[in-house]
Amino acid sequence: MAKTLQDWLDWQETLHPCEIDLGLQRVDRVIRQLLPDCYRSDPARFPFTIITIAGTNGKGSTVALLEAILCVAGYRVGSYTSPHLLRYNERIKINQAAVSDSLICDAFARIDQARADVSLSYFEFGTLAAIDIMVQQACDIVILEVGLGGRLDAVNVLDADVSLVTTIDIDHQDWLGSDRNTIALEKAGIYRRNKPAIYGDSDCPETIKTLVKEQDLCFFQYSIDYQYSLDKDGLWNWGCYTRLPEPALKGIVQYKNATNVLMVLELLKKQFPVTEEQIKQGLQKVHLPGRFQIISHDPFIVIDVAHNVQAARVLKQSLQQSADYERLHIIIGMLKDKDCTEVISVLESLADSWRIIELDSARAKPAEEIAAIIATSSQSAAKKELPTFNNFQQAFEDYKNKVLSSGGKDGLLVFGSFYTVTDALQTLEQAKAYE
Repeated sequence: MAKTLQDWLDWQETLHPCEIDLGLQRVDRVIRQLLPDCYRSDPARFPFTIITIAGTNGKGSTVALLEAILCVAGYRVGSYTSPHLLRYNERIKINQAAVSDSLICDAFARIDQARADVSLSYFEFGTLAAIDIMVQQACDIVILEVGLGGRLDAVNVLDADVSLVTTIDIDHQDWLGSDRNTIALEKAGIYRRNKPAIYGDSDCPETIKTLVKEQDLCFFQYSIDYQYSLDKDGLWNWGCYTRLPEPALKGIVQYKNATNVLMVLELLKKQFPVTEEQIKQGLQKVHLPGRFQIISHDPFIVIDVAHNVQAARVLKQSLQQSADYERLHIIIGMLKDKDCTEVISVLESLADSWRIIELDSARAKPAEEIAAIIATSSQSAAKKELPTFNNFQQAFEDYKNKVLSSGGKDGLLVFGSFYTVTDALQTLEQAKAYE
């Protein structure tokens, strides 16, 4: 009996002893068996151009912006991102559309045959499936989002034609290191000699600067080698492109993400030329769930996957620019390996009330522990009641009964993890619970 996609995924979760097991040896061994034609030369040659995206924050937005512009320009674009929100298929897309169960299952079967006795993690299986599908689907250009770190992430088994590290901040310390310079060196592991390397923020860590000099990289840094200027009317300029529209993804940080994308496209313009009109259309058509996603304006409800300090600061800035609410209420759920205390400290001054939820993950931070952190924070507002709930639906029902029923101009922020946003989307979008 043929395995369903869920059968395959359930099995993969039991195959490897560790959920996260960084290293390239296993995936390199299997991909050579899986796609031997690509390894008949040294170095390997894949039938598409490769863009690899790493960084602490902004990876998903960057991939979505690149996809949108390149698809408008008429190229066949593959992308691989993680994690997913509602369906596993979201991780692998061809021309912005999630691939079918059958394509993934067929790829999994080929990988299972090619791996022989090699044990692969859940993420490694998915990465190999994405690469295999993009070869089978004859993509022109492929955008790969690093799952964790960069140097030892399965995505890094392929040599990128252009590499971009979006930002560097403290996150995933158990695997990447406890300080920013160490983490930066892990993420910069996607850079390749003789291939363009980009750092997409103004505060380049010293370890990346040293790596650039030691390897004589073809290097470009945001704010030094390229930047954008913003007009008073919200339109913006980059190089020869003027009066570009605001990206459809919300938040001022998206201008910087789009600026990094235009640098990538500039470096690829000989192979993949795009016009200014195609750039404008792509900026306006881009869509990415869970990144300052406004679910409703009346009432104002926004969801965001922000789960580290840097992302929380960006989220706060975006909220402060919004005029759609007078009081802000927060539903939060986080994982225990995140800096919950610092994340809460960034946003606590905006909160008129908190509701804390349990997440469906072994890595979840107990709701009572999050409540205790909020209770001992320096801000006194919104601490009279810190209710906890088993899931988002319960918390939202409480919010509707106690806040929305009063008829005030109240806003709701839901954030803290991909798990939190998934829970919220299932309730708010599928059930239209806010109506």
